[in-house]
Amino acid sequence: MKKLYKNYIYTILLAGSVFIFSILFSCTLNDDQKKDFLSIEVSEGDTLWGISDEYEATDLTKKEFIGWIEEHNGISADSIKPGQVIVIPVKGEELVGQSRISDD
Repeated sequence: MKKLYKNYIYTILLAGSVFIFSILFSCTLNDDQKKDFLSIEVSEGDTLWGISDEYEATDLTKKEFIGWIEEHNGISADSIKPGQVIVIPVKGEELVGQSRISDD
């Protein structure tokens, strides 16, 4: 066993290092991606079209914006309800001063 360990010590160290760095990198990547989205609570009378008008700080068309919301929240445009929390693809720093922003 010692001979096997001696022969492959560098391979084992390299594999361990790659594993550790990949975990650290994935954690950092997830934190950055969370900054690109906002969670908002749907109010009475809100529609996805109206929400897309209110949050125009994105490079998506209104149709793409609504499609993204439907796909990533598992909803359809006609099924949103007041009090429901949805995620939208808008960066928080682009919307400074809007009252409906909620940081999660």
